[in-house]
Amino acid sequence: MQIQQLTYFVTVAEQGSINKAAERLFVTQPNLSKAISNLESELNVHIFDRTNKGVVLTDDGKKLYQYARTILSQMELIQGLSSKERPRLLSIASYPIITMGRLISKFYNNHKQEEIALKLVEQRMQQVIESVESGEAEIGFVMSNNVQVKELKHMLHFKNLVFNPLGEDTWYANVGPNSPLYGRDEVTMAELLHFPIVRLPDDYFSNLTFYLQIDGIRLTEHKKVVYVNDSAAILALLSKTDIFRFGPGLSAPDFAAYDIQSIPIRNCDVRINVGWVQRKRELLSPEARDFVRLLEGLYPLGTIEN
Repeated sequence: MQIQQLTYFVTVAEQGSINKAAERLFVTQPNLSKAISNLESELNVHIFDRTNKGVVLTDDGKKLYQYARTILSQMELIQGLSSKERPRLLSIASYPIITMGRLISKFYNNHKQEEIALKLVEQRMQQVIESVESGEAEIGFVMSNNVQVKELKHMLHFKNLVFNPLGEDTWYANVGPNSPLYGRDEVTMAELLHFPIVRLPDDYFSNLTFYLQIDGIRLTEHKKVVYVNDSAAILALLSKTDIFRFGPGLSAPDFAAYDIQSIPIRNCDVRINVGWVQRKRELLSPEARDFVRLLEGLYPLGTIEN
């Protein structure tokens, strides 16, 4: 097997068409088709299903794609060792959290004299995992609560990813100056039931959270829910209305900059496991290692207590 074969395979998989891949690779369609057939014969697996719209990966093809992307990414790092002006990229997938903006800004200021491209994509946890698995992101930032952690471990194991813990946190109530709860030292879940809550749209992992209880009250008892998939809109809602949200303690200083408070919730025993994920047996780029050091500074003592 040759690196060129893997390059051909990955390009066809991403284009979804042998014609389009051939144009992108500047090779003829017959030669590309033959290269793919030779790869299938060499591995003794069927990696593409042909349709009238193009090609789609089989289950074996999806596994091969994951491995091939990893190998090609590593080859780029190796080839870059001999390049004086190699392109540098930091690609991160992150659960939506206001704190990430502070970390990206700090990383930029630390490296602003260098030629580094930054790519940060905010996604729900399942999408973060898929982005790291596919190679779209080098590392992913995730947070899981009591009822999510077991399923997260199972999914990471299945996808050959590694979870690196940063610390343990809990939930606070984020409220702005237009909330009657603003300025309180503590709030109860019974009080929070009287106010609308803003949330990100649900995914597989957030649906598991429905089973959580705080002080005997299920999260499903919140009937006034506003779903927003935009960090700026969430900030505006918290700042200008009586809406609240649940958020980890690590974001308290970032919300404070917008005059939004993070108030402890009485008898909140929700535990938030915070960490980052990477592909197994893969070296991180120097840029990713530098960013991980910033992540590790989020929890210098390992935990935040409510």
